[in-house]
Amino acid sequence: MVPAVFHRRLHRFAAEVETEEGRETVHIPNSGRLQELLFPGNKVGLNFEGHEGRKTRYTLVSAETEAGSAFIDARLPNRILAQAWQKLTPLSIYDQVYPERTWGSSRFDLALQKDDSAETAWLEAKCVTLVRDGAGLFPDAPTERGRKHLLELAKHSADGKKAFVLFFLQHPGGVSVQANQEMDPKFTAAVTIAAQAGVAFYAYRVLFTEETVVLAEVPVLFPPD
Repeated sequence: MVPAVFHRRLHRFAAEVETEEGRETVHIPNSGRLQELLFPGNKVGLNFEGHEGRKTRYTLVSAETEAGSAFIDARLPNRILAQAWQKLTPLSIYDQVYPERTWGSSRFDLALQKDDSAETAWLEAKCVTLVRDGAGLFPDAPTERGRKHLLELAKHSADGKKAFVLFFLQHPGGVSVQANQEMDPKFTAAVTIAAQAGVAFYAYRVLFTEETVVLAEVPVLFPPD
């Protein structure tokens, strides 16, 4: 991790930071607003990902908070699932997973199957970086794509098939996860529809050490009826 100080956001996927070597343009692997994390003067962490053909050498992967470092990398949930899906209790009954598969009109993060069944379960993973008063809030910007995914999963579940939504809370100050009603009421309504249809919601706080990632399950809170 290379330390830096955040200067300004250039657009959704790029920012200027100050490193020991001077001003640097870096990639932001998250299209959310991230206003509580990426502001002038805040300490951030960079990962070197320079390779031929890439415009930026570094990717901005973490930002400092009062509770510790929050990891903003939206690619992280899929990387965790690729390595550890069988260690998550709700997924441990499956034998095979297939990333980035399409069902209906949506592409989902995982399709899961058992060896003794032709039935497919579908999973969508969400990166949560916004925390207020201990509540992890998703999304931090309106997401029509996210709403569409939930409604597709609701149809799947209503047909008697299994569907999952996994929230990965990448902010150390969060103790629960819930839909961000203030930011995206349409997404919040879709959460209610999906939950009532039988979609299974889980949330895991992502804790980091120097050598490993530790997942701690936290509750998912639903909007009142």
